[in-house]
Amino acid sequence: MSDARERSLGDQLPRLLRMAGARPARWIASVIVVSLVLTTLDTLGVAAMIPLTQLISGTATDTGALGAIAEITGISEPSELVPIVAAAIAGLFIFKSVASIVFRWWLLGRTSRISALVATDLMRRYMLSPYVAHRGRHLAEVYRNINESTAQAASVLQATITVLTDAMLLIAIIAVLAITAPWITLLVVFVFGLLLLGIQLGLRRRQARLGEEIADAGLAAWSFLMPGLDGFRETRLSSSAGSFIDGYRAAKLRGAMAGRQLALVSEAPRYALEIGFVLAIAGISVVLFATGTPAEALTVLGVFGAASLRALPTLNRVASSLATIRSGQVGLRIVLRAGAELDGQGRHEEAPRSDEPFEGDISFIDVGFRYPDADEDVLRGITLTIPRNRTVAFVGSSGAGKSTLLDLLLGLLEPTHGRIECGGRSILDDRARWYADLGVVPQDVFLVNDTLRANVAFGVPSEAVDADRVSEVVAMARLEGLVAELPRGLDTMVGERGVRLSGGQRQRLGLARALYRRPSVLVLDEATSSLDNVTEFEITDTLKRLEGTMTIVIVAHRLSTVRGADHLVFLDKGLIEAQGTFPELRSRSAAFNRLVELGDLS
Repeated sequence: MSDARERSLGDQLPRLLRMAGARPARWIASVIVVSLVLTTLDTLGVAAMIPLTQLISGTATDTGALGAIAEITGISEPSELVPIVAAAIAGLFIFKSVASIVFRWWLLGRTSRISALVATDLMRRYMLSPYVAHRGRHLAEVYRNINESTAQAASVLQATITVLTDAMLLIAIIAVLAITAPWITLLVVFVFGLLLLGIQLGLRRRQARLGEEIADAGLAAWSFLMPGLDGFRETRLSSSAGSFIDGYRAAKLRGAMAGRQLALVSEAPRYALEIGFVLAIAGISVVLFATGTPAEALTVLGVFGAASLRALPTLNRVASSLATIRSGQVGLRIVLRAGAELDGQGRHEEAPRSDEPFEGDISFIDVGFRYPDADEDVLRGITLTIPRNRTVAFVGSSGAGKSTLLDLLLGLLEPTHGRIECGGRSILDDRARWYADLGVVPQDVFLVNDTLRANVAFGVPSEAVDADRVSEVVAMARLEGLVAELPRGLDTMVGERGVRLSGGQRQRLGLARALYRRPSVLVLDEATSSLDNVTEFEITDTLKRLEGTMTIVIVAHRLSTVRGADHLVFLDKGLIEAQGTFPELRSRSAAFNRLVELGDLS
């Protein structure tokens, strides 16, 4: 998109509203309609000051607005009309103030809702984007975009509405003043228009630069906060907390300084406008008393004084809103760019297109893969079959391509060429259906700070958890002893990332989670690499009990885990060097035999 297009609020704000699921035309129209109502009430309040100042200055009550009021009320005596008109004006201002509060509450609710929905939509786009794109992301930037940037974008929307509303009010006030004293109104509008224009032109670049500084400081703060807390154990053991804290402190102070400067720059127009209004009233007084009668001068001054009570705060609010728009457009552009970029990457659909499960053998047919930013293929010419309900293991040294092959099998990556089928159907035809048939135990099981039960039934709403199935898979994963020892059993909190559990317990919990899904294909990705021998034996024993009931795919460095597999595939430099049973592989591959000897598995 062009730079001019990026900077056009007329393009940006409708796109922001669409991200929140709103209809831009209807949303903006409703705001304008309510704003017009409030503008009308404000204008009536200022216009009502004309008959009041005329009464006070001794103008005759038989013509103009006073004549109409006298006819309606049947009262022509000025001393009796003054309290009536004053009471009417007071009532109008009270009603207008209440209406303004209600409108403000309504508007804040609408814009806050937009902010929440845009943040949710951006989170959805990130979470449903392709896995290969997610691998290359800077998570600190993702968190900044979802949190601070969406808040900045919503502030631009709110400030723009405020400017439009206040602009309508200023136009209405100018119209009332023009009726009272056209030439003086024209002069005042000209002088203050030049003053406001000069101030805004002088501050525009400064405000935009400060907005960029705040966004950059927010990104830097996330970059120090996340590794400092997510890597708490490593940070503590390496005594590196101080460096993360210092970095976070510097970033926050930089953001605070930029925010301080932005606040001061945003308030600067207020002082200039206040001085200008004082000088304007003084100048108008001199002109009026020099060119007209005292009564006319008092009437005009009264109206101008009442108008200034509304116009001055309104002009200040316009200046502040313009500052918010300029600084907040940085966040708005970030959100819209992120949304457009994510749209271009495609979106994963979590709802299966079919109820028909994947069944049968899994086949890799001349599969090759190359990462988008790589010059060479990671895998080349992979052709193999994983028979249904058999146990197959991928083995090989580090960098052989095992993890990439597994990500292809899981459907997280798409082959650069070739295809992967199950029962003759491409697994990419309906990924959500394929995922529904998978159970995966990763090397590092992700646990949330919730109960053991909730972690077994990961992602399932609490009211939909199958308690019997939870108990069943806990037993299958050999977790009954742990549950019996815990103070609240399955309702015990496991701590952030499962810090209250040992490595072996987390792995067994991961196995229970995978089995809870009743998978037809169970995948273990280095699930035993960090386990002690006893825990490895228990998990291996569980897998033996599952043999014949589901297809089991194992990726492992520890060959003791896969010695009893039905079929082993030995990878080397992205190619299948040999495959067969454990004894067959030893006889067919010197490299595999060397791994066995190094592992003392002879």
